[in-house]
Amino acid sequence: MKRPVLRAARATAVCATAAAVLTGCGVQRTGVVEAGGPATIAVSSSPGQRMLLLYFVSPRGRVTPVTRMLAGGDDADPSPQPVSGAKALAALFDGPRGIETAAGLHTELPRFRGDLQVKADTDTVTIHLPIATARLTTTALRQIVCTAAYAEGGGSATVTIWGEDGGLPPARC
Repeated sequence: MKRPVLRAARATAVCATAAAVLTGCGVQRTGVVEAGGPATIAVSSSPGQRMLLLYFVSPRGRVTPVTRMLAGGDDADPSPQPVSGAKALAALFDGPRGIETAAGLHTELPRFRGDLQVKADTDTVTIHLPIATARLTTTALRQIVCTAAYAEGGGSATVTIWGEDGGLPPARC
């Protein structure tokens, strides 16, 4: 009877020793290490191109920025320039193209006929759509707000959307 008790005591001692050795490995705790801001990507283009930043929906349902280049411009400036808010939103409502669709991007925006109007001030953008805003999902509204905010206000503009059924509260991307 003494041997099984002795074996159990030895096994317990071995386990306790192993646990002490494994948990006391000498790694010290550290605080949070700051690693800087998010990564940025420089986008280059050819002379005479115009740059669009459109927001489509990823396969996971997240609103995702997409850079699209357009040939030609409104003036003789050969450097890439952002496209006006109205043109950016028209491209957004046209939906993703070839490589964007192949990447699984889609839109929750309806197609419509008619003109949309965009008025921009220093830090505000007002959009008039020829559709009812009640038909738009939260994701669709975010697509519009982010595209307009970056087209007209460098991303920090407050955007107000008006539709056939009235206006929505101001929003930011």
